[in-house]
Amino acid sequence: MELVAFLNSYTEGISGGDIRFIEIAKRFPRENVEIWVVTSKLGKGLCEKRGLKAKYVLTTTEDRINNVIYTYLRRIICAIFLKLEIKNNAILWSTSDFLPDVFPAFLLKRKNPRMIWIASIYHLIPDPFKRSGRLKLSNVLSYVGQWVSLLMIRRQADLIQTETRFLKSKLVKKYKMSSERIIVIPSGIDTKVIEASSSKEKIYDACFLARLHPSKGIFDLIKAWEYVCERKKDVKLAIAGGGPIKILGKLKSMVKSLGLERNVAILGFLSEEEKYKLLRSSKLYLLPSYEEGIPITFYEAMYCGLPVVTYYLPTYEEIKDYIVSVPLGDVKKLAEEIIRLLEDEDLALRLGDKGRKLAKEHTWDKVADYILSKMERSLSA
Repeated sequence: MELVAFLNSYTEGISGGDIRFIEIAKRFPRENVEIWVVTSKLGKGLCEKRGLKAKYVLTTTEDRINNVIYTYLRRIICAIFLKLEIKNNAILWSTSDFLPDVFPAFLLKRKNPRMIWIASIYHLIPDPFKRSGRLKLSNVLSYVGQWVSLLMIRRQADLIQTETRFLKSKLVKKYKMSSERIIVIPSGIDTKVIEASSSKEKIYDACFLARLHPSKGIFDLIKAWEYVCERKKDVKLAIAGGGPIKILGKLKSMVKSLGLERNVAILGFLSEEEKYKLLRSSKLYLLPSYEEGIPITFYEAMYCGLPVVTYYLPTYEEIKDYIVSVPLGDVKKLAEEIIRLLEDEDLALRLGDKGRKLAKEHTWDKVADYILSKMERSLSA
């Protein structure tokens, strides 16, 4: 079996879709699956760092992203003109719904109808004209780009993978995609790696572990933490994750202006081992995202026994009994729930135990076996 994956949209902040593909693909049996990855130099570095052995075909070789739109256009053009020596019945896998991943797969599928195209959709970008606040060009371009990608996927993809039934229903109702072609499989975790990490004590009262971006609610979290600090003076929040220098600068400035330097530790990007040590050394996991599928870090935090506190999103409906959620944008309520869990250790322990039981059901080995069986079935159909 020949698998050609397009991980051509990776910039500098790792996404759940990137992790999902790598963790699944590296579990495929090497003797049965030959893996090609069409990506950038940055993407190749990410894949190799996380242990994916494959044949890499590079589109661009930049070390830093200065302009995302320009970079994406270059990668799309390069991917289109690549000469891939692959079989006519190869399996194509677009690892995200961004155009640098979708458009090359779409063209290959049109050229070779025998190829099987697996498309990935994990999150629908909200209509920028219906969002509150100032209309941003970046939001408009992202929305239009995804809309174009979804049209291509609807027309040519053989299988569409997503992680929630809610998103599947949206794709069927709003985008008129075939229900039979959509498979729902949650993401997983690597329990062995998590178990290998250890921390003897709880250093942080809570942690945030995600890409530093406004959509992740990072600035809401700092406002909420200010409320928490008014009630509990010595609490400490750890913030980990990579992101644009501009966002990092704004975050540091906000922490300083609110006088929270002693209460907030900004740790930057962490390795896998460091990430799990952080989770194990924290009491709560906080991720007040405005847009999300089901984050992999939810399951990772749950496996470490941490209660998850977040804004409620419709995509969380299937796990709502395992998380603590508050209305979207309600910073005061977010702070109140954090305080409640920090003060009620028995409640936090019960929620942690409940979440851990759920997380144990979601492993990358199970996800990889399921995806592989779907690929084999598609080839034999």
